[in-house]
Amino acid sequence: MNRIDLIVELTKGYDVVADIGCDHGYVLKYALDKGYIKEGIATDIGKGPLESAKKNLVGYPVKFYLSDGFKKVNEHFDLAIITGMGSKLITDILKESKVQDATYLLGANEKQEVLRQYLLENGYEILDEYVIYDGFYYVFIKVKKGMMTLTDEEIYTGKHLYNKLEAKDYFLHKINHLSDLIDKVHGKRREELEQIKNYFTNALKKVI
Repeated sequence: MNRIDLIVELTKGYDVVADIGCDHGYVLKYALDKGYIKEGIATDIGKGPLESAKKNLVGYPVKFYLSDGFKKVNEHFDLAIITGMGSKLITDILKESKVQDATYLLGANEKQEVLRQYLLENGYEILDEYVIYDGFYYVFIKVKKGMMTLTDEEIYTGKHLYNKLEAKDYFLHKINHLSDLIDKVHGKRREELEQIKNYFTNALKKVI
């Protein structure tokens, strides 16, 4: 299974799915082909990717918007997919959503802790998290409006990953990467990285 396959599987059970930054539209196409969803909303800030999605989704029940995030999307959706971008951009896009009762599948390509901190401080509840290796470790976070608590460790590691066997290799990767960074820095930054490494070391012990 690759990351696209995983995202498609995670659309199961949602009628209307919005893919924000849809690229070529493959997620919506595969989800509709499998009968996982009934309708799609495809948005992209780039005209080229959106035109490509339109070609791939001819005849499919999908609406298309040349849009920066949710800015031109006014209809309701059950699930929105926001992946393949940085944590800061994802949080900026989330702020624009007009749909309060939807679920969001978020996939930041860096700084997961920044995204989790934002979710904690802005009234979101993490429902589940997933990690997959597809040439790179991808972490996906499923959220909706709600309340939650997270420890400092969980902000970095994701408490829902503790019950995912595939998280073991991910945590080991993070520990090794942090060890390399620690060898190159000194002072306060070294102490910060050592603490983060301890978070992942503790998390590794919790994986089932």
